Amino acid sequence: MQWNDLWMTLRRHRLRAIAVAVLVVVAGAVALAQFGGIGATGGAPGGSAAGGATGKGPGGKTMVETQTVARESIRDELVITGEFRAVNSVALRAEMAGRIQRLPLDDGQAVKAGQVLAELDNELLQAETQQARAERDLAEANYRRAQNLFAQQFISQGALEQAAANAAVARAKARAAEARLARSRVVAPFAGRVGISSLSVGAYVREGDVIATIDNNDRLYFDFRVPERYLGMIREGQDVGIEVAGEASPRTTRVSAINSRIDAEGRFLALRSEVDNREGSLKSGLFARARLTLVSRPDALVVSEEALVGERNGFFVWRVTDGKVEKVSVGLGVRSQKTVEIVSGLAEGDEIVTAGQLKIRAPGQAVAVRASAPKGPASESRPSDTRPSEVRPSEAKP
Repeated sequence: MQWNDLWMTLRRHRLRAIAVAVLVVVAGAVALAQFGGIGATGGAPGGSAAGGATGKGPGGKTMVETQTVARESIRDELVITGEFRAVNSVALRAEMAGRIQRLPLDDGQAVKAGQVLAELDNELLQAETQQARAERDLAEANYRRAQNLFAQQFISQGALEQAAANAAVARAKARAAEARLARSRVVAPFAGRVGISSLSVGAYVREGDVIATIDNNDRLYFDFRVPERYLGMIREGQDVGIEVAGEASPRTTRVSAINSRIDAEGRFLALRSEVDNREGSLKSGLFARARLTLVSRPDALVVSEEALVGERNGFFVWRVTDGKVEKVSVGLGVRSQKTVEIVSGLAEGDEIVTAGQLKIRAPGQAVAVRASAPKGPASESRPSDTRPSEVRPSEAKP
């Protein structure tokens, strides 16, 4: 029995030793493939942007990819969500309580200025108006007779003045009756299109109830808000590109008005632009995304962001001159999605390294330039939205 136990123990130790040996061999093979192979072959061509162009060129030179500094148009844009509003838009309310007697229009119908949209029961008001007009006519006739009698010295000056006062009071009462009668009719204050109504003939409405809505959508406001930190970069006349869902290209307009105060709750500044909508494709209340151009540089020095190398005091690039590299500190301006404006340090036509920076050890190192696939104009790419400038619809509602 003791021999059997001893045999089983030795067998378990032997299996463990074999497993450990296999793991050591596998780990060594992986390490050799990752480090030894790269050191021998110069690495695969598909590396990162900074070290993708690894390997050695002719004469043992470090292989890099480069780009020529060029002048292109670049813009710094702020992405915002806003809302369309009709320039002329109103909810018409009842100025008095009563029962609806007439609704002469259909929902969504176009109307002219002054056209009757609804009429309340006004039979009593019409009777009062007729009575007031009759009293006015009588008082004016009595005043004319009093003038004739006074000219013939049949009545006194006081009787003439009393007749004049009676006529003035009668005219005022007639105007008041006519005004009350007019309040029983809801008319369009401007040309536009009425909305959908839930009222019907015979319904009773109270003073202040909405009778109809009317909008003139021939010209729309586009209202949006920007965070207060951009106050110093906002001005009237700035370009705004409005992207509407379902439309192939954005609508171009300009900032037409800036609010006189900042919203105390969200610390936003309200802006407004105007859009021509005579074709009628837009509706009041529609949300859309806009791109506000903060800065536009039509002739800026532009390089790829891949060329930038960060350090404690800023950024630098490696410039290639006569086959050798030199370190050049650069000042940055406007950024887009793939490019960045250079405001200092470089000149048009300079050749800078965009891939293989990790193999460069010191200024003056000899490099060999490897041909890279041509890239399209970087400035045509859409601006970057990495900044915290995107305002969601719930926040952007003016």
